[in-house]
Amino acid sequence: MKLSKLVLKSQNIKEAIAYYTKVLGAELISISNKEKEERYLFQFTKGNSAALELRHQKGLDDKNDAYKQEPTDTYWKYSLFVCDILQVYNAIKNNHTIGTPYQFGNIGYLSHTHDIEAYNIEFIQKDFKENTKPSIAQDQYPLKEIPVLGLITLRTKDPLKSIQFYELYFELKLHVRMYVDRGNGVGFTLYFLGGKSLQAPSKDIDAIENREWMYQQNETFIELQYHWGTEHDFELEYNSKEKKRLGFQGIEFTTTNNKKIKEKLSSDNQPISIHKDEINEKEILTVISPDKHPIFISQL
Repeated sequence: MKLSKLVLKSQNIKEAIAYYTKVLGAELISISNKEKEERYLFQFTKGNSAALELRHQKGLDDKNDAYKQEPTDTYWKYSLFVCDILQVYNAIKNNHTIGTPYQFGNIGYLSHTHDIEAYNIEFIQKDFKENTKPSIAQDQYPLKEIPVLGLITLRTKDPLKSIQFYELYFELKLHVRMYVDRGNGVGFTLYFLGGKSLQAPSKDIDAIENREWMYQQNETFIELQYHWGTEHDFELEYNSKEKKRLGFQGIEFTTTNNKKIKEKLSSDNQPISIHKDEINEKEILTVISPDKHPIFISQL
C-alpha cells in the first residue's frame, strides 16, 4: 500500500500550472482530458513521495466562486521538505508572498505560503535551524533544489480512532507525536503516520530526534492535527457540498491487491463505494475516514 496522491480542485488551472512548474519547480508528468474534467498530475521528486493532482471541472471558471480556506476545514495544508529554507525563501519572495522562515520551538524550521488558489503550503527544512548544513544552489530549479512532498495535513476530532483506521487498513504506523501548548488549556497535538517499514531513531514517538529524521525522508506522511476540545465544541465542516465541489477532493493510495483491501474493509463493515474511473478506466474504491476525508484506493 502506498500513499500516492493528494487531490485538489483547481479553478484557475492555467495560473496553477504556471505556479507549480515555474515557482515551485514541480514536473507536470501527465494530463488527462475528458468531456467534463481535466486532471493534471505534478511530481516534485521521484521516489516514494506522493504526487499532487489538480482536477479542473470545465465550465467552473468564475473567480468569484473560488475555494476559500476556513478555520473549520478538516483539510489544512501540505508541506514540502527542503534542505535550505532560506535559499528557498529568497528564491520565492520577489515573485510571490511567503513568510519569513522561523524555528517553531522544537517542531521545525518553517515558512508558510499559499498557491494562487489559496491552498496552504508549508516549507519545512530537513534540519532544525541550529543544525542547518551548507547547501549548494542548483540553479536549474526554481527553488534552487528539488523539494519533497512530505506531509499532507488533515484535522481530526478523534485521533485514536483515526490512527487505528490508517494503521489497520493502509499499512501506516505512528512514528512521531508533537504537543503544542498555547496556554490556558488551548493547544493541539500532531500525529505523524508513515510507512510501517520505516525505522525512526527512537521507539519513543515523542523523541525530538524523530522529528528531523522524519523531515529527511523521501516519503509522504499523513499529519493528523487534533485541536484540544474540538470533539466537544463544534462540528468540523469539510463535508459540505461547497467544500467538496471547490476544494480538497481526497487522498489516494495504490495497492497491488485491491481485492484483499476490499474484503478487509467489507468484513469490518466499513462502508465503501466502487466505481470505474472514466479517465484512467481503473476500478476505484472509496472509503471515508473517521473525519470524513475521502480516501481512494486503486490497483497498481
